[in-house]
Amino acid sequence: MGRALLVLLFAASLSIGADSELSGQQAPRSSSQKQGTATEAKSPSHEPSNAAGSEQAAHGSAPGQPTAPKEITALHLEQLPKPLPRALTEGIDVNQRSQVILAHLNEAIKFYRMTATPIQKTGEPSDMLYGQQAQSTATQATQLAFQSARDEAALLARIQGATGKAAEHPQEAEAQRLQSAQMRIAQRVRELQATAADLDQQIAKSTSAQRADLEDQKTDVMGQLELAAAEQEALAKVAGISVPQTNSQLQSEIDKLQSAVPEVIDNKVKPVANTMESLGSLRDAGVVTQGQVLFQLMGTLHAIDQRIAEVKRLHEEAQELRTPLVNILRATVKQGQKMQAGASGGEDSSQVPNGEGPPPHERRPVRGVPGPGAPSSNSRAELRKKYDELTDAFKTISGVSVPIGQEILLLEQAQGNFISWRAAVDAERIEILHALLIRLVLIAAVLMIVFIVGEVWRRAVMRYVQDLRRRRQLLVVRRMVIGFMSAVVILLGFVTQFSSLATFAGFISAGIAVGLQTVLLSVAAYFFIVGRYGVKVGDRITVANVTGDVVEVGLARFYMLELAGTGVDLHPTGRVAVFANSVLFQTGTPLYKQIPGTSYAWHEVVVKLKPGTDYEPALKSIRGAVQTVYDEYCEQMERQHAETEAWMDTAVPKPRVEARLQLADGLQYSVLYPVPMGRAAETDQKVTQSVLDAMGHDAATAQAVDGQPTLKAVVKS
Repeated sequence: MGRALLVLLFAASLSIGADSELSGQQAPRSSSQKQGTATEAKSPSHEPSNAAGSEQAAHGSAPGQPTAPKEITALHLEQLPKPLPRALTEGIDVNQRSQVILAHLNEAIKFYRMTATPIQKTGEPSDMLYGQQAQSTATQATQLAFQSARDEAALLARIQGATGKAAEHPQEAEAQRLQSAQMRIAQRVRELQATAADLDQQIAKSTSAQRADLEDQKTDVMGQLELAAAEQEALAKVAGISVPQTNSQLQSEIDKLQSAVPEVIDNKVKPVANTMESLGSLRDAGVVTQGQVLFQLMGTLHAIDQRIAEVKRLHEEAQELRTPLVNILRATVKQGQKMQAGASGGEDSSQVPNGEGPPPHERRPVRGVPGPGAPSSNSRAELRKKYDELTDAFKTISGVSVPIGQEILLLEQAQGNFISWRAAVDAERIEILHALLIRLVLIAAVLMIVFIVGEVWRRAVMRYVQDLRRRRQLLVVRRMVIGFMSAVVILLGFVTQFSSLATFAGFISAGIAVGLQTVLLSVAAYFFIVGRYGVKVGDRITVANVTGDVVEVGLARFYMLELAGTGVDLHPTGRVAVFANSVLFQTGTPLYKQIPGTSYAWHEVVVKLKPGTDYEPALKSIRGAVQTVYDEYCEQMERQHAETEAWMDTAVPKPRVEARLQLADGLQYSVLYPVPMGRAAETDQKVTQSVLDAMGHDAATAQAVDGQPTLKAVVKS
C-alpha cells in the first residue's frame, strides 16, 4: 500500500493539469472527506457557489479572471493544513519570498508595457507578425505571473514565519468566519432543495388524503429555502466587500499591481496592431528617406536588445521563484519515502528475533492472532491519512508551480521570437545600408560627370571665344547650367517623395515671387541685356537722365561710369551709377544707347547771318571749314558705318557734314557733323578754330556773319 501511494505522489504531478476534468479519479480520502465529497456530488450544479468563497479567499479576486487560480487549486489550498509542516517548508522566508514575488510582478508589468509600445515603423510583413507574437506572449506571461503570484500568496499564508506562526493578516479570521457561514448556508440550501425534490416525488405518488399533509410540508420547506437563499445572497454581498479588504498584505499588493494593468485580465481587449510602412517601396527612395529608415532600424535593434535583456532577467527571476516550490515537492517526496521506509520496517519487525524459527518464506501468520509488530487498524488509518495529506500537498503545490513553469516556457519562446525578430531587422538594416551606399556612389558619379562637362565647357570657351564680352556671358551661362544641373541631381538623389512637399512648395513659390519680384525681374532682364541689341561693357548709355559708360553687366544689376558736363564737353564725375536690370521693364525710364558698332555723336556749329547781305559766300566758307576738319577722320566714320550696316543687315544713312538755314531765332546757318566720342572735345576745338579762321580771312564771310559762332550737341550723348 505504501509503495502504491508513493507512486500516486509522482502521478499527481503528471495529472495536475487534468484535475479539473477528472476530479472523480483522486486518491481515497478520509471518512470525513468522503462524506463531504459525496454531499457535493448530490448537487453538482451548486459546486461553483460553494467554491466561490474558498477561491476568493485564496487569491483575492473574483473567479473567472485570467489571473485567478483554477478552482481545483483553490479548493486544494483550502484543504491543506495551516501551517504546513516545517519539514516541507524548511528554509522559506515568507517576508523575503513576498518581496521577490512583488519584484517579479513589477518586472513582468515592465516587460508587458515594453512589448505594448511599437518599436518599428518600417519593415517587412513578417516584422508585424513578430511584434504581434511578442505582445501576445508578453500578455500571457503577465497573466501567468499574476496567477502564480496569487497561488503562491495563498500558499505562503499557510507557511510558518520567523515567529513560528503562519503568515496571517489580523482580519483573516473575519474572512474565514464569512467563508464558513457561506459554506453552511450553501449546504443548507442544497439539503432543502433535495427535501423539496423528495416531497415533489411523494406528492406525485400520494393519495388525496396524504397530499394535503405533504403540500403543507413542501410549503414549509420552500419558506425555509427562500430564507436560506436570502441569507446566502446577503453573505455573498458582504463577502464581496469585505474579502478584498481582509486579504493579506501580499495579496493587497498584488491587487494594486493588477489594477495598474487592467487590460491584462480583460480578454475583450485585443492588442493594437502596429501600422508599418513596407520596406519594398523604400529601396529606391532618396538618400534622406533611406537614411531615416536606416536610423529607425538601428533604433529598432536597440529596442529589441533591451527587450531580450528584460526577458532574460524575467526568466531568471521566474526560475528563482520556482526553485522553492520544487524544493517543497522534493521534500514531500522524501517525506513519503520516509513513511514508506517506516511502514516496511514495521512489517519486518514481526519476524522472530535472533534468527530462530522457520525461514521467512515458510512463516505463516496465525489467523486471529496479530504479530507483535503488526500495525493495528488505527495505525493503518493514521498512515492512510498521512498519505492522503502528502498527496493533497503534492497535488496542490504542483498546481501552484504550473503557472510559473508555463511562464518560463513562454519567456523562452519570447526570447526566441525576439532573437528571430532581431535577425530579420538586422538583415533589413544591411539591405538598406547597401542601397544607401549604392545611391550615394551614383550621385557622386553623376555629379562628377556634370563637373567634367562644366570643365570642358570652360576650356572650350577660353580657347575658342576671343570676345571678352561673349566669353564672360558664356561663362556666366556655364555657371548657371552647372549649378542648376547639380541642384537637380542632388535634389532627385536625396529626395524622391515630393507629394508631401507639393502644397508647401506652391506657397513658397508664391511667397518668393511676391517678395523677390524685383530680383526675379532683374534676372529675367539680364538675358535681354546680353542679347543682340543689349548693353555691353564700353557702351555709352543714358538711363533716367544719367549718362555714362558701362563698366560691368551683372546677373541682377549693371554698373556705369557717370559722365557730366555742359554743352558738348562730358567728363567722368568719379562716381559709379548702379541700376537694376529690371529698369528695362519700367515705364517712364527709357534707356538710350549707341547703335551697335558705332561710336560717334552729332554736333552742330551755328552762326547768325545779317539780313540783306550776300551770305552765299559765307555759307560756302563755313561749310568748307567744317568739311576740312571732318575729312581728317572721315575714314573712321565710314568704317563704323560699314560695320553697322553689315551687323544690322540693313541700309543706314551714311554720316556726313550737313548744312541748313534756320529761322528759329532769326536767320541762322547750322552745320551738323559727326564727331568720335573719344575725341569730341578735340574735334569741336578744331571745328571752332577752322570757322574762326574762315571768318577772319574772308571779308565777305565776316560781313555776312552777325556775332560769334556757337557749338552744341544735337543729342546729348
